[in-house]
Amino acid sequence: MNRRLLPLLALFSLAYAAHPGQFMILSFRGSEPPVELIERYNPAGVILFPSNLARDPLGTVRELRRRYPELLVLIDQEGGPFFTYRAPGVPRFPAAMALAAAGDVELTRAVGRAIGREIAYLGANVDLAPVLDVNVNPQNPIIGLRSFGADPEGVIQHGLAFARGLDEAGVLWTAKHFPGHGDTRTDSHSGLPVVDKPLAEIERVELAPFRAAVRAGVPVIMTAHILYPALDPGDPATLSRKILTGLLREEMGYDGLIVTDDMGMRAISSRYGAGEAAVLAVTAGADLVLVGRGGGHADAVFAALKQALASGRITPRRAADSEARLQTARTRLRPPAPEPDWKELAALNLRASRKAVTWLSGDLPIPGEGTLVIGPAISKLWGAEPSLAELAPRYLPGAHYQIVGEKPGEDEIATAAKRAQRFQRVVLGTYHWLGRLPAEQVRLYEALARTGKPVYVVALGNPDDYTYLDPTPAGYLATYGYRAAQVRAALEALAGVYLPGGKLPVPVGPFPAGFGKGGK
Repeated sequence: MNRRLLPLLALFSLAYAAHPGQFMILSFRGSEPPVELIERYNPAGVILFPSNLARDPLGTVRELRRRYPELLVLIDQEGGPFFTYRAPGVPRFPAAMALAAAGDVELTRAVGRAIGREIAYLGANVDLAPVLDVNVNPQNPIIGLRSFGADPEGVIQHGLAFARGLDEAGVLWTAKHFPGHGDTRTDSHSGLPVVDKPLAEIERVELAPFRAAVRAGVPVIMTAHILYPALDPGDPATLSRKILTGLLREEMGYDGLIVTDDMGMRAISSRYGAGEAAVLAVTAGADLVLVGRGGGHADAVFAALKQALASGRITPRRAADSEARLQTARTRLRPPAPEPDWKELAALNLRASRKAVTWLSGDLPIPGEGTLVIGPAISKLWGAEPSLAELAPRYLPGAHYQIVGEKPGEDEIATAAKRAQRFQRVVLGTYHWLGRLPAEQVRLYEALARTGKPVYVVALGNPDDYTYLDPTPAGYLATYGYRAAQVRAALEALAGVYLPGGKLPVPVGPFPAGFGKGGK
């Protein structure tokens, strides 16, 4: 906080009447504007999930903005899997790792600006992106493609370029998940991750992007529900005064909004209870507490915050400090923007998808004639998309195809292997973006390899599928995502429409970060 403002803040804190809702960001169920919820709690903001936008996205969000013009309306529009606004015709851009693979920071900035234009047209005003976690752990169960890669400098360059694009579109950006979620083996939705590494390594890897974000004037930082013993051996970051106030506020000099990750996640709720955790987060230095999962913990959080304010556990000065930051953020909110040129955004989406495709092995192009393309029908949880197999005849002319499940059964595997024997070669789409490649997909690959036909693999998620496949594939491409534009880009690369020039942002088996066979 600017020292010259401290006397004014002290006076403001004496006159300011705090209320529990000022600390709350609420989720809601259904696709109607949650007027009753907002009137009851008077929250600082709401967060949107895909279910809230299923019926009338523009009507829902714009009605919220009309009724409550100072309301923060948060959305997860990162690109890749986390793409909340999924209305027909709205381009779904590649994930952060794909943008890093493309290796063009101006392209990353353009994609950030395009996503910002989508958000601004919808009427939301805060994007919970970019992810500034450095993905140094390939077994990370929740980050994966959401990260710009394993190199802190690459994360800084592309993360801040994406952020500049959002800012240019008039959307507040968020650096997450502080102090870093890229080296965990536990998903904080289900348990408490621990990053037990030396302070010097944390400074070099995890903290570097967040320090850069603070220098760049980041308006919002989201906390991680992670225990960092080198920073605070007792409390996870979201609840740690040492981390949020001591490190982020005082040592790093950050004075924007701090918002917690969802307090309903089991890393927090199962250990502390959502209400007590909310109070601990605010006293640690958080300004806003995210109450997700349909707002189911809202009553408990509201009651706990109200009691903490009444008892002085949350002091008037502490409440006034957060309110001042909230008001500063509100001065940057803009009204809903005009409709973007969707064709222009779709062309950018395809350009980014093509530039990201990374060619690791084998010869290109391959003919469509004599080729069987097998692709998984990927879960609709992250948004339905056409399969690699479905699009094969359009972009790899002459190819035949077969759709299998994301976890193919033995009958599907047997059918695929039998069909493969009638073709000269097979293209297999594999998919995972968290954890390990499913064993069922590995068995499918092994059955196809036993036919003796060359098997080319297109990794439609995390690029490390290569490490699970034995024998070595005849050829390997990584797309870093399964969105329609990315699938098209992969098939066009196989067909020889262009030479893929992406470079790995993370190491994959024998291939180091920065590797890619194609030119730029």
